[in-house]
Amino acid sequence: MKNFLSINSLGEFAAIYKDGKKWHCEGVIIFYIPSLEKKFAVVASKKVGKAVVRNRAKRLLRSAFFQLRNQVENGKYILVAKTGIDEISFSKLEKNLKWGFKKIGCIK
Repeated sequence: MKNFLSINSLGEFAAIYKDGKKWHCEGVIIFYIPSLEKKFAVVASKKVGKAVVRNRAKRLLRSAFFQLRNQVENGKYILVAKTGIDEISFSKLEKNLKWGFKKIGCIK
């Protein structure tokens, strides 16, 4: 996906959840671990809503992340959608994501 590979293995997910930096924003939780690789994943649990809502949340997060992809450092990212993400506008979500990236120190 545009220079970023996807995170597929359960071990990688577990390592990022355990050792990575974590930040809560409105609508999303960001996990980041510095790495030479560029990897990315979006997760939405059933708590977010039914399948249509979960898929829309993942599309919004992917789009917001790829708007900022040139500004972020190399590393592994996991974005976890929170409940209520469907009520947040895209511009506000993108702003929150950028603010969260600044807080965990992964903006160039």
